[in-house]
Amino acid sequence: MKLNQDFSDHVLLSEMDVFGKPKGVLDFIPLMEREFSRVENIIGKELTPEAAYYYYDFYDMAFEIKVMLKGKSAAVKDVWGKEAIERNLEACEQLGEMKLWNTLMSVVKMDHLDHGYLEKKIKDKTILKILRALKDSFR
Repeated sequence: MKLNQDFSDHVLLSEMDVFGKPKGVLDFIPLMEREFSRVENIIGKELTPEAAYYYYDFYDMAFEIKVMLKGKSAAVKDVWGKEAIERNLEACEQLGEMKLWNTLMSVVKMDHLDHGYLEKKIKDKTILKILRALKDSFR
């Protein structure tokens, strides 16, 4: 699979449009990093998970990621529950490309059952960790 293609050969991973809006999931990496840095510079340190819930604003980003991945989730056969997701997140850097996709898609699908789960996983830097590992899997 090429860096800019998903399972159905559509651009998904990385390509900004002319207005700088993300067209691929990897394009969210710098946007997330910028928001984390902005808030941590104001506060003066990395936030605890409890504080992250209140200070970071990723509601719109979570919605954009869900919309972007909604049609792609059919390509991923294995969808895990929260326990399996958490287990895979512990070893995220060692996972292969397909397991990373399955983990990301499982988080998105879990959000349909547990509204706000995706945003919570963005705020605790889990999605950033998955996206970085996915990006590194292409090297």
